[in-house]
Amino acid sequence: MSEVIRSFRNEIWKDVVFDDKISERCKYKISSYGRVLNCCGDNPYLLKKMVMQGYTYIPLRQKTGKSTARYIHRVVAQHFLEQKEGDRFVIHLNYDKTDNRVENLKWATKREKEVHQFTGPTHLNRPRRVTYSKLTETKVKLIKRKINDPNRKTRMKMIAKQFGISEMQLYRIKSGENWGSVDPY
Repeated sequence: MSEVIRSFRNEIWKDVVFDDKISERCKYKISSYGRVLNCCGDNPYLLKKMVMQGYTYIPLRQKTGKSTARYIHRVVAQHFLEQKEGDRFVIHLNYDKTDNRVENLKWATKREKEVHQFTGPTHLNRPRRVTYSKLTETKVKLIKRKINDPNRKTRMKMIAKQFGISEMQLYRIKSGENWGSVDPY
């Protein structure tokens, strides 16, 4: 039974040309909507969406017989978008990793990819790690002045007790391991 494949409005199909590591036994077509047509055998059929790390991909065989895969967004970009020098990454403009329509994809440099990634909703809406500290920068400045005072008579243990911290924390402040960026003056 042959499945009728209906094209979407203005959908363009192209034969996929893979790198030379991929077996040429099976032929595929890619559309400007990011759909993949498996043309092995007499009855071409649309590949079901397979997802790896949030991205849809095409499962393939190498010439050596090993399994491999190619991300669909990269295949769409390679066949439908012009790649400028320095562009090595493909970004999803609407941040949806499964939306592989050509108008949602763009070739990008490493810097452009990072800027896009860190302004996206996934990054901006991620839960933040909340850190609390008994000390403030002002208290640390005071501690550092007390520790480094050449006329100091107070023992480290007493200074630690005064600020409600451990003696070990005090030694870490003294060595610069903790609060190293705070200048005592």
